[in-house]
Amino acid sequence: MDEMRKELLKVIGYSDKAVDVLDADLHCGEMQDPTVSVRHQDSCGDVLMLDLRIESDTIHDVAFRIVGCSGLQATASGMAALVIGMSVDKAERIGPHDVVSWLEGIPANKFECAEAACLTLREAIEEYRSERSGEERVGTERSG
Repeated sequence: MDEMRKELLKVIGYSDKAVDVLDADLHCGEMQDPTVSVRHQDSCGDVLMLDLRIESDTIHDVAFRIVGCSGLQATASGMAALVIGMSVDKAERIGPHDVVSWLEGIPANKFECAEAACLTLREAIEEYRSERSGEERVGTERSG
């Protein structure tokens, strides 16, 4: 990212840390063989595609792709950084304020992006639990 864009992002309310996260493309990309993948489209039209690798109910890796604004990219990156290494139960309790706090600030009008990132995370965890409980039922049916 060029210096002019970095300065503009700071002027409109992104913290230095949030700008650094955007510049680094932290956790952006597609994951090979994720445990779960979800796609969420927010009311503004932005789309967040989230991949999680979960082992023993612990989130080991996160990757995402977006079609949207810098706010969604920054908050998805922040959410990803926060939840890696967490149990799914603990990660499910991460909220938008936690993400914004980790980023050390984003423009107030981008708070909805943090909400979308957290909602997408909860959708992924629900999908993971649903798939896992389905596998347990299938295994139980076979043994019974």
